[in-house]
Amino acid sequence: MKEILSVRWLVVLFPLVTVACATSAAYHPQKDCAAGSAGACVDWGDELVFQGDKPQAETAYGQACEYGIATSCITQGQLLMERGELEAAEPPLRKAYVEEFPEAYEALADLYQARGSPSDLEIAEGLRFEAPAIDKPAVEYVSHFRVDSRGGLGTAVTLNVQPMFFLSRRLDIGFHGAFGFGSGTSELNGFIGYQHFASTWLVPYARVMVGGLVGQGLNYGGDVGVKLCLGPIGHLEFAVGSSRGSPLHASVGLGINAVFLLLAGLR
Repeated sequence: MKEILSVRWLVVLFPLVTVACATSAAYHPQKDCAAGSAGACVDWGDELVFQGDKPQAETAYGQACEYGIATSCITQGQLLMERGELEAAEPPLRKAYVEEFPEAYEALADLYQARGSPSDLEIAEGLRFEAPAIDKPAVEYVSHFRVDSRGGLGTAVTLNVQPMFFLSRRLDIGFHGAFGFGSGTSELNGFIGYQHFASTWLVPYARVMVGGLVGQGLNYGGDVGVKLCLGPIGHLEFAVGSSRGSPLHASVGLGINAVFLLLAGLR
């Protein structure tokens, strides 16, 4: 359930909101951090790093981490790793890891790699494989606008299922429907695809699909495209493809975490 919630994004934005509201002339990051302000602890840590006082910055980021700022847990862990404190670095990195931040997976992989045993190196490799996919939705609803090679306009919808146990979201399956091209043909398909996580935000993909043309028998085809991802929220995608019902076409689509639509429907 954790991967479908946007709590992590609220955690990331919280320090920014706190700082934006702290317009008083009395604002003092060190004192406000000691008084319990998570955002002030982040600010105080940033100031100390700028001043070159990384040991004290570790403490400030550690306080922000205790107050629930997972990104500060990552920074604290990385600072500890810089001076070889691998055992001390693991708890804050794991705190961010369980919140499913890609950066935490990468930092924890660095820690295991620094330990250097064969088993640690294997864990590091697995963490890096999972990192770019971990914060993506398990199920996406995508709405497309399409144009074919003959100038016909149409729309399409996709329900894309991509849980982590599908090779860390590299494999995906789902349903696809296309409507309204110049031929008037509508198609309903199932598909299977492969996604390559070039980074946390850039995801090329390819799919093959088989289904039916409404009233006209079998349909088959495929498409290739690229997603521009925004973490657990969704993505923008561009694709080209072809099928028996939809000859060569290009599309642009907007994908939304399906849980958001489900919650909206329950209201």
